[in-house]
Amino acid sequence: MSHTLNDIKDYMEKHMQSNQKKVLSTKSGSLDVIGVSMKDIRALAKRIKTNHQLANTLFETSTYDYLMLGSIIADYEQLDTETTKEWLTKAQSTAIVDQGLAPLLMQHEKRHQMIKTFIEDSNIHIRYAGYSLLSSYFRSEDLKTLDIDLGIKALVKIKKTLNDEPLTIQNAMNNAVVMAGLHVPDLVSLAKEVADYIGHVMPLVARNQCNIQSASDYIVRYSSQPKYSRVARLKN
Repeated sequence: MSHTLNDIKDYMEKHMQSNQKKVLSTKSGSLDVIGVSMKDIRALAKRIKTNHQLANTLFETSTYDYLMLGSIIADYEQLDTETTKEWLTKAQSTAIVDQGLAPLLMQHEKRHQMIKTFIEDSNIHIRYAGYSLLSSYFRSEDLKTLDIDLGIKALVKIKKTLNDEPLTIQNAMNNAVVMAGLHVPDLVSLAKEVADYIGHVMPLVARNQCNIQSASDYIVRYSSQPKYSRVARLKN
């Protein structure tokens, strides 16, 4: 079944939830919001499957829900660096990056180089994406292909520059430290060192049990739990 932008518009309008719109409107930058849950967006993406042409069309809009869908149905093999940066900038350091574009880019053969260049970019949204991708990299990259030198340099950079970054990037950096400490055996010691050095990072949303304010506390809390830590799983 083919899908057009009008088909997607109809679907989104039918699945709009006022409470979801209220929540997303506080986390969507300057993007418009319809208010569709991730569950419903993923259900539609599953029906569409990979459709890069449609993803490009969706990224011509400025609507959060459309961009999230576009990031899920895009074909990573057809993404060049310029387009990737355009999409990341349009996503404005939102969950579109964390839940859509970062998982997509983790499949890209140039993911290592993307991390290296993105965390050095002058554009704050690209830097945010670089650290979001780094978190995914630490969490899910096969340890046989994980570039430890890249990880070391990134963690050292976080230690040196976190306080100079805006809060959005500080949180992304903090999360990357946690992921290194929980999922990469060769980086656990350095991650703990960096976590102790940077201390408490102000959360982006109200405090709750899922917030990561202290990377040190988070690593200690979950490092022995196989459900949350690859390092713990490898020890069992």
